Amino acid sequence: DDGKRCSVFAGICQSQELFEQYWEKDYELLCNDCIGFEMGIDFGINTYDEDFAVMVLQEELTDQIDELVKDAEVFNIDALKRMYPDGLDRPYNAIIILDRLIYDGAVQEVQNERFGFFKFLGVFDSD
Repeated sequence: DDGKRCSVFAGICQSQELFEQYWEKDYELLCNDCIGFEMGIDFGINTYDEDFAVMVLQEELTDQIDELVKDAEVFNIDALKRMYPDGLDRPYNAIIILDRLIYDGAVQEVQNERFGFFKFLGVFDSD
């Protein structure tokens, strides 16, 4: 059931303002069948449902999953921990969860000059 799955991304972003600009939608572009948000352009994601998305920027960089997902515990975090038993591959401060969206992993990671570094962590069960 696609409704019970979500795609999870981690990132390193310099500010809340840039972070919001990265995933905010431009409806004018979306209406013209263009990809209407910066993250979508980077990862090839056409759109997402804002009612089922969670984006959190933490104050500190961390490679600890529990700290990164604080205030974003809407998916099976244990499954992520099994993938990264010793913590994430590097410290991150941003987490983006697109619920009801199964990303195919076509782009695994992106270094965006303006917005920072973002990595696809996987598709997980939603809580």
